[in-house]
Amino acid sequence: MPPQFIQEAYWRYNKIKIADLDNDEELIDFGRGLSEEQKLLFKPVNTISASTIDSACRAFRDAALQTRSDVPLRTTLKDVTILEHVRFPGLQIAPSVLPPETQVLFVSQVMHKYLADPRHKNNLGADYEIDFPARKSPARLTSDEPSESHDPNTAPLNSFFASATHDLLLHPKPTTTSTSPASLNSAQFLSKKLRWLTLGAQYDWPTRSYAPPAQQAAAFPSDLATLVKGLFPRTVAESGVCLLYSGKDFMPVHRDVSEECATGLASFSFGCDGVFVVGRGGEDGEIERTVALRVRSGDCVHMQGEARWAWHAMARTVAGTCPEWLEWWPLLEDGAEGADRWTKEERKAFAQWKGYMGRKRLNVSCRQVWD
Repeated sequence: MPPQFIQEAYWRYNKIKIADLDNDEELIDFGRGLSEEQKLLFKPVNTISASTIDSACRAFRDAALQTRSDVPLRTTLKDVTILEHVRFPGLQIAPSVLPPETQVLFVSQVMHKYLADPRHKNNLGADYEIDFPARKSPARLTSDEPSESHDPNTAPLNSFFASATHDLLLHPKPTTTSTSPASLNSAQFLSKKLRWLTLGAQYDWPTRSYAPPAQQAAAFPSDLATLVKGLFPRTVAESGVCLLYSGKDFMPVHRDVSEECATGLASFSFGCDGVFVVGRGGEDGEIERTVALRVRSGDCVHMQGEARWAWHAMARTVAGTCPEWLEWWPLLEDGAEGADRWTKEERKAFAQWKGYMGRKRLNVSCRQVWD
């Protein structure tokens, strides 16, 4: 059970009014700017150079779009300093490390491609029969190898957001009880009931463990792994937990302790802001401490060392804070990364989902499972 002091910090930010967050003097908010006292709480531990970010994001783009391109990123990049909290060894943040075009493409890969792949489990699979999009072009779903001759417009998109799935119905699986959940249509599935997706190595909730590598159905997506490795070279991404929040959603206090290695965990934020609470201490006379971070789209929280096993929670989602370049997703503006992949029919289908990410927060925690 989580210690009482971290629970109290979590409850405080879970209940606080959004209007009061901007005036909360204890909340760490790099977007707002740190107070002089807060600046003393962080020390620089590393720098991700602009050239490193550029190389990682372009390599990710090439792997995701299955192309090789010398086109530069549209965003003018700057060096990003990784800052570590002096009272929480290993709790680090890289503010705004992902440029806008990389954020958009990352969300598209997760929500279009990997959500549509049954090898990556989601929270509804245990209770519902899900009619995954037909694999009209298997290479679009399973291939991660770049191809100079690949034309992304030659095949329909395998996505729950595409036209062929508008009338999708999820039917409950037979149960031994007298009650069963009601069937779900596309809007109920994607807008209300979808909570999480696990990429790569699958976590088994009943046993709180991972199956051996040989028993895993799918590897962690190589395009996302390329990005993680480019930014955090010591981390080999083997599993990713994608958590999808709506305006009033939260994640209670917990610890991530099932992985069989202590390599740092990289947690990326997309869409609306969130309030991330971390706690340590309370054992063997150690002082009880908590810290609350306001994480914004493009930020990465990196947890290693002591912080890797710390109690933490996503206390609340801050509705209405999605940046403009992402809020209309899955509709993409002309010139956005990957926009030329969609057919006219798919663009028309996306119109009914206009503003989907403007109401959501996506958090993707990429972790190494085995040494």
